[in-house]
Amino acid sequence: MNADTPGPRHTRSSVGGDVHGVTFQGERFRDVSVSLGHREPERERPMQVKSPPHDFVNRESLLDWISGSLDSASAPRVVVWEGPRGIGKTTLIRKVAEAQREYFTGGQLSFEYRRGHYEDHDQAITGFLRTLGVDTAAIPGDPALRAKEYLTRTRGHRLLVVVEGAWEPAQVRALVPGGDGSLVLVSGDGPDLGELQEDSTGAQSRPLVPLSAEPARGLLESRASIDLTREDPAAVGQLLEVCAGLPLAIVLVGGRLYRSGPGTAADLAAEVRRTRSTLRAIGDPRRNLDVIFQTSYQALSPGAACLYRALGEWPGALLDHDLLPVVGDTAALDELVTANVVEETDGSALRFRHDLIRTHARDRAEAEDSPEERHRRLVALLDGYLVRIGFAERAARGERLRTVDLDALLDGETDPFRGDTEHARAWLLRERPTLLATVVDSAERGLHGHAHRLAELATALYLDHRFVHDWAVTATLGADSARLAGDAAAEARLSSLASRPLTDLGRLAEAGERLDRAVELAAGLEHPLLRASVWEFRGRHLTAADPDAAVAAFDRCVEANRASDDPNSVRGEALGVLYRGNAHLAAGRAEAAAADIGDAIERLTALDEPDHRMVARGLVWLGSAHAAAGRPQEATDTLLAAVRRLRSGGWHYYEAEARELLADHYERLGAAGEARTHLEEAERHFRALGSPRARELADRLGE
Repeated sequence: MNADTPGPRHTRSSVGGDVHGVTFQGERFRDVSVSLGHREPERERPMQVKSPPHDFVNRESLLDWISGSLDSASAPRVVVWEGPRGIGKTTLIRKVAEAQREYFTGGQLSFEYRRGHYEDHDQAITGFLRTLGVDTAAIPGDPALRAKEYLTRTRGHRLLVVVEGAWEPAQVRALVPGGDGSLVLVSGDGPDLGELQEDSTGAQSRPLVPLSAEPARGLLESRASIDLTREDPAAVGQLLEVCAGLPLAIVLVGGRLYRSGPGTAADLAAEVRRTRSTLRAIGDPRRNLDVIFQTSYQALSPGAACLYRALGEWPGALLDHDLLPVVGDTAALDELVTANVVEETDGSALRFRHDLIRTHARDRAEAEDSPEERHRRLVALLDGYLVRIGFAERAARGERLRTVDLDALLDGETDPFRGDTEHARAWLLRERPTLLATVVDSAERGLHGHAHRLAELATALYLDHRFVHDWAVTATLGADSARLAGDAAAEARLSSLASRPLTDLGRLAEAGERLDRAVELAAGLEHPLLRASVWEFRGRHLTAADPDAAVAAFDRCVEANRASDDPNSVRGEALGVLYRGNAHLAAGRAEAAAADIGDAIERLTALDEPDHRMVARGLVWLGSAHAAAGRPQEATDTLLAAVRRLRSGGWHYYEAEARELLADHYERLGAAGEARTHLEEAERHFRALGSPRARELADRLGE
C-alpha cells in the first residue's frame, strides 16, 4: 500500500511503479491486492531527525497549527521557522518530527547547509538518494538526473524533509519531495528565504518569539534541577530577564545553577550584572547571548577555560577524544560537559552544543591567547589528526601509491585501529565533515603542508563512498596547497585524483586542465609509479571522448610502470593494460581489445594478492570484445564466467551490468528465453540496489 492507507470498508488501488501485465483489485477482494509487474523495493523508513529534548516547552500553538494543516491529498508544503539562532527552531523541528511520526509514513530526511562546506543542493540530493536505498554505484552521474530520481523516489510517500542553514531559496526548492502530503520544514536565520513565499513552493513563514515568563521559568527549573521557589525571587527574575526568553541562554544558565547547587541564583545574578559592560549584542541588544556565554566561561577553572578556547579553534564540528591530551587537561572535559557547553557524541568525539558557543570560544581564544600560542595549539591538533587519518588510510587501502610518507608520519605512534579495515572505514565515514573542514581551514590559514597531506589521505574515504563534492573541494585545494608548498609529487597526485570527482560533476574542462598539470609535473619527477598513475587517470578521462588518445595514454602508463621497481607497479601495469583494452573496445578494435584484456586478466590473477574484482570486470569487457569480434560462443562463455565471479564476490551492481550485456547478446542470437532470464536477474539486482535502471529494465521486460 502507499502512504494513504484506506480506512475500513474502503478499497484503494495501490500498485507501486510502472506496471506491465495484469493487475486486479476490487470490492470482492477487500483485503487482497495482487499485482504482476515491477514494484519498488521495500525499504526501511529513514528517520534522520533527532529526538527533541525532554523539557520542550511553549510551542504548542505552532504544533497544533502544523497538525491541523497536514493534508495527505495536498501537494508538498514548505514551512519556514524564522528567528535568531538560539531561539529554538531546531528543537521545534524535532518536536514536530516526533509528534507526527506516524503521519510521515515515508520517513524523515534532514540536511544542514554550511557556508564554505555544504552549499550545493546536489550534495543533499545525493545523500538523500543513498538514504532512500540507492546504492552509491547506482546513483546517476548527471546532477539533473539525480534531481529527477529524487522526485521519482519520493513520489507516493509522505515525507518530512528538514532543511537547516539554507540562505538561498534554490537550496530549499530543490529538496521539495514528490509525494503528496509531504512537509518541508526550514530553519531560517534571516530574511533571505522570503522569496519562497512568492514562488511555486508557496512557503509559509512563522516567526518564533522568545519564551514567555512561565515556560521560561519551567525550562530553567528543569535544567537547573532545583526548586526555584527556594531561590531569591529577584535573582531568578534577573536571570530570566537577561536570558530574554531565549531557550539556548536559559539552558546555559540552568547548567550553571545545576553545577553551583541550591542557593546560588543570587550569586550568579550578581556575576551577570558585573559582566554586562563587556558584552556584544547578538541579534536584539536586549536579548544578549554573549552575557550568558561570558558568565559561564568565567566560572570555568583555568584548565577547563584553556580547553574551551582550544576546542573553539578546531575547524571541524567534531574533535576526536584521543586528541585532547595534545591541547589541554582531559580531566577538564567533565567540567565543560556539566556546564552544557560541550557534549560527547558516542564516547569518542566531542562537539559544542551550539555553533554560537563555538564562536564565543574562538572569540575568547583570539582575545586571551597570543597568535603564537594559538598557532602552536592548532598545529599540534592537526599533527595528531594527521596521525589518526594516516593509520585509518593505511588500514582502509593497504599498500597503495601515496606521496605522503606514512612510515615517517606514523613512526613510534600507536595504531588506534589495530589494522582493522572496517573500524578504520567507519571512522573515516564519521569524520567526513571534519576532513573537509580541516583541509579548507588549513588551506585558508596557509598551512599548506597540512592541507595537501590531509587531502591526499582523505581520498581513502572518497574512493569508498564517492562523496564527489567533498572530494572535488579537498583534491583541488590540496593540489593548490601542494603547489604553494613546493611539493610537485603531491600536486601531481592530487591533480590527477581531482579529475575523478570533477568528471563526475560534469566539470570536464577543469578535469582536463588538472590532468594536463599533473602530466607536466610528473614528467619532471623521478617517480615512475606516480607518472604511471597520472597517465592512467588521463586515459580513463579520455576513453569515452577520444579512445585513440586514451590508448596512447595507457601506453605511457604501462611504460612508466615497467620503469618502476616498486612492487605496486606489477598491479599498476596490469591495470594499464586492462584499461587500454577497454579503450580499444570503445574505438571499435575488438581483436586488440580482446588481446589486451585477456593479458591483463592473467596478470591480475597471478598477483600475490589477486585482484578478483578487476578480474571479474575484465571478463565483462572481454566478453563484449568477443561479441564485437563475431565470436558468439566465446562471448557467451566469458560473460557467464564474469557473472559467476561477480555474484560470488558480492559485486552485484557490476553483476547486473554484466547480465544486461548478456541479455543483449542472447537477443542478438535470437535466444529470447535466456535474454529474459538475465534481464529479470539484472532488474532484480538494480532494484535491490535502488538503481533507477531497474525501471528501464522493467519497461523492457514488459515489452
